[in-house]
Amino acid sequence: LCCSVAEELLPGAEFHRYVKGQASVVRSPQPYSVPDDLAQHVDFVGGLHRFPAERRAVSRTWAPRDAELRRQRAGFHLGVTPSILRKRYNVTAADVGVVPNNSQACAQFLEQYFHQADLAEFMHLFGSSFAHRSQVDRVVGRQGKGKAGLEASLDVEYIMSTGANISTWVFSNAGRHESQEPFLAWLLLLSNMSSVPWVHTVSYGDDEDSLSRAYMERVNGEFMKAAARGLTVLFASGDDGAGCRRVSGGNHTFRPSFPASRWVLGGPADTSRGP
Repeated sequence: LCCSVAEELLPGAEFHRYVKGQASVVRSPQPYSVPDDLAQHVDFVGGLHRFPAERRAVSRTWAPRDAELRRQRAGFHLGVTPSILRKRYNVTAADVGVVPNNSQACAQFLEQYFHQADLAEFMHLFGSSFAHRSQVDRVVGRQGKGKAGLEASLDVEYIMSTGANISTWVFSNAGRHESQEPFLAWLLLLSNMSSVPWVHTVSYGDDEDSLSRAYMERVNGEFMKAAARGLTVLFASGDDGAGCRRVSGGNHTFRPSFPASRWVLGGPADTSRGP
C-alpha cells in the first residue's frame, strides 16, 4: 500500500520517512480520521504515529576477573536446569501429565524458532529423572529454517520440563506490530480455532508506554474472550522485576510490562537463566 493511497483512506494523515542510523520508518506527524461508514468497524489503526521503541543490548556478564573468581569458588555449574526448577517448586517425579486431554502451548514471536532435534537432545540430557515427551505435537505457523533462537528454545524446553509428559503445541507468529510482537494477530488466531490447548505461556512483553491505548484495549478484549473459553494464559512480567524509567527532573516512574499488567497472569521471565 503506497502512502498516497493510505492518505486517501485516512484523511488528514501525511506520511514521511524518518531515518536514524540504519533504521527507517514511515510515519504521519498529523492526526487522521476514518470515514463515518467505516469507523464503527475499526478498533484502531496501527503504525501511523508511534516510533519503534529503541532496544538497547544489556550485558549480563561479569567482568572477566570477577567471573574467574566466581568459577574458582563455585566450580563448574550448568545453570538452572529442569531438575533444579522441579526441586525448587517441590515437583516430584510423579508430578507429570497422565490425563490424555491435558495440553499446553507456548507462543513465539520476533522470528524466534526452535528445532525438534535440539529439544530431543535437551530432554536426553536433562529429562532422565522424570517422564517426559521429546517432541512438540503440533506447530501452528511457519518455522524458520535458520539457527534455533535462544528464547524459543528456552520456552519449549522448559515448559515441557516443568509441565512434563503433556501434549505441547508451539504457535509460531510471523510479522510485527509497530516493530513489536503481533499479540493481537496471535489472539485472533486462537479465537478462530475451535480446539486449542488449555494453557498458554508467553515469555515476551512490551513496555506499556511503547503501545497505544487503543491497541492494548483491543488485545485485552481478546484475552477476556480466551478466559471465557476456559483458557489459562501466562505472561512474563519482565527480566527486571518492577521496571522503571527516568523522566524529566531526574525522577523515576514505574514502567509496567504489557500484557502481564492486564488480564493475564504474570510472572518473572526466563527463570532458566538464573540469578
